[in-house]
Amino acid sequence: MKLATAILSIAAACSLTAQTGGEAKPNTYAQKLIDRELARHPDIVILVFHVENQDRSDYPIIASNIGRYGKKADEDDLRVIHTGKPNLEVNTAGNHFEVEMALHDRSGNLLGAVAVVYNYKSGDDKESLHHKAEMVRAEVEKQIPSLSQLVATTN
Repeated sequence: MKLATAILSIAAACSLTAQTGGEAKPNTYAQKLIDRELARHPDIVILVFHVENQDRSDYPIIASNIGRYGKKADEDDLRVIHTGKPNLEVNTAGNHFEVEMALHDRSGNLLGAVAVVYNYKSGDDKESLHHKAEMVRAEVEKQIPSLSQLVATTN
């Protein structure tokens, strides 16, 4: 029941943010993890968690450093979630290398997807950036006891 309440609280906050155009950060453990990892890894440009909602019909953004809270998972996110294979690509502007990967809790339960994005210029070592992103994901997953704790409101 606590999980359902927490997810509904996040959904309501996300809906309000979307309606008002505001970018207020959710006060959740997930957002604290995002903020902590960005402080540890200043080379990360964007860090986003797409996590399953209560009925598992979608994977909205629940934490990020770019806002967009509540934005539904797109085709790339869903492919990563359903296949477990990472999505590696340079964005259309050519200035970011995006690594999208499945996100799990520390017990290995699938929660959704994480996107780790780095600045990029032609000739940069994509495999090195992929490896760095995999290390960040491993750090994050060790800190997630469960879905309910990930989406829990913090003080």
